[in-house]
Amino acid sequence: MVFAVTFFCSTSYSRQGTLTGLVVDGFDKAVKDVDVKIKGTEFAVKTDEKGQYSIGYKPGKIVVSFRKKGYARQTSSLNIRETAVVPVPKLTLWEYPESGGVFLIRMEDYKKFEYASFNSERDDNSISFYAKGEPTKIECPEDAFVEGRLGLMLLDYSKEEPVVVGKNLYRVTDNNLIGNIVFKSGDWAIEKVGDEYSEVSSRVGIHYITLEPGKYYYCIGQLTLRSKLGFGYYFEIVDPGSLDKSGT
Repeated sequence: MVFAVTFFCSTSYSRQGTLTGLVVDGFDKAVKDVDVKIKGTEFAVKTDEKGQYSIGYKPGKIVVSFRKKGYARQTSSLNIRETAVVPVPKLTLWEYPESGGVFLIRMEDYKKFEYASFNSERDDNSISFYAKGEPTKIECPEDAFVEGRLGLMLLDYSKEEPVVVGKNLYRVTDNNLIGNIVFKSGDWAIEKVGDEYSEVSSRVGIHYITLEPGKYYYCIGQLTLRSKLGFGYYFEIVDPGSLDKSGT
């Protein structure tokens, strides 16, 4: 079917080139039946069983769209002046989880971080924030750690609306303390943990971060002087030295 559509296009357009490429999911598995289209033209094909496609194009500025139900839509912009067979870099099409939330991207699937709340306690000098509930545990074998730190890739998915609210990562200390603000200075007793965020689509983003064992809290929104209750995602990276056997 892919080649039939491509040859049809070649009889309808002059000076036509060909784009070839591969579409995989977040676990590097081929994704078949992805609709591949050149926006503003009649060029359209589907990926085959191996996730491969071959599609015609006319020279100039090209926007290629990739769509499949249940996956985050993707586009790729190209500027090609000549007709040729052009290999396009491998494209990752992220599959939507069954529900919204923050997920650890594992080798074969997603691991959902449990939704958790926080509360605040005040005194005359400061306000302190505490995570409530049990953290979602991430257990990995010792050889997954590099110099005592674990590299993670997290998927942030909003099912009902665009991802517009920032999520701030904090390290949780003893007694589930997220952090506190001193009224006089406004300074935090515990600093935020930085991560690298990449937007995939309006409803999907990817966080890249390297962390040492410990407890962490992804807070939805901001912890402020006015905050009393709030929500986020609470997780723990287990020290590999404390494991009797390997986990995932």
